[in-house]
Amino acid sequence: MFRLLVGYAILAAALIGTASAQGILPEGAKWEKVSSAGKAFGEGVVAAKDGSIYLVDLAPPGTLYRYDPKTGQTETVMSPSNLANGLYVDKNGDLLMGQGLPGSQMLAKRNLKTGEVTKVVDSYHGKKLIAPNDITSDAQGRIYFTDARFNQAEEPELPNSVYRLDPDGKLTLLTTDIGRPNGIEVSPDGKRLYVADTIVDRLKPNPHNPGGDKFGLQRGGGVIVYDLAADGSISNGRVFWKTDVALPDGMTMDTDGNLYVAAHDIPIKARQLVALDPSGKVIQELPLPDEGLTVQVGFGRGEDAGTLYLATAFPWGLWRIKTLKKGFYQN
Repeated sequence: MFRLLVGYAILAAALIGTASAQGILPEGAKWEKVSSAGKAFGEGVVAAKDGSIYLVDLAPPGTLYRYDPKTGQTETVMSPSNLANGLYVDKNGDLLMGQGLPGSQMLAKRNLKTGEVTKVVDSYHGKKLIAPNDITSDAQGRIYFTDARFNQAEEPELPNSVYRLDPDGKLTLLTTDIGRPNGIEVSPDGKRLYVADTIVDRLKPNPHNPGGDKFGLQRGGGVIVYDLAADGSISNGRVFWKTDVALPDGMTMDTDGNLYVAAHDIPIKARQLVALDPSGKVIQELPLPDEGLTVQVGFGRGEDAGTLYLATAFPWGLWRIKTLKKGFYQN
């Protein structure tokens, strides 16, 4: 009997240890606001190779900021930013920006050493992109980005879409099945593409997507996952996670393949931040900061790789919290 009890105790301790190891936050972890530099709507949130955190303010005409975790200082890098939205650091260490200023919307690149900004792509088959939003890449250097109408007054020439940009400059439309694609991530093993689907009737419809969402998601939306082939093509799109709390927006991943999704809704001030394991199960509903809509998340790098950063809106803010995980970056 004694041996049996000891065995149960060892098993229970192992299970408790496993549950703790699968958690996201250490006990007592709290959000810390590290910057209030912006005016209204935080977005972006990506760590450069030197550990600096870049993020933006979408208040027109837009501003690009750099936060230094070592000094705690925030500096203005680019203003106006051509309404830069989603940000991503490519394999060369350059900052990719989804820019949405009407009339000059494009995927652009900023050399972080020289400050030079160049156009990467602004059209597909001769038609203007709507407003490139969130961006990611795979191990081969192929860029994936979302392009959708949210509240732009200008009538779009293209449907709400997910694109792949190859290193040779070829742009491929991957899918138009998602009603309003937003955040986007490639899994650490390179075998999955995750896309946030933002569904809400009050945003302007795109007449080129008459069928709307093809996955049966209702108001709020969720995350769609595709199988990602070695050649960069996608297949087998399916619902990975859905929510009726808020509107999914920015996402990020850790090295274990867990997906973090920030969601918000402006009129009702709804907020949500979840961590999902590779099966789509909610590991943890993360606590929320004291104020601001939860818009975009991203991990730090290097010594700061275990820190999760969050950009908020109304008020604008950059927040951070220590985690038990490490952020995943392709580059």
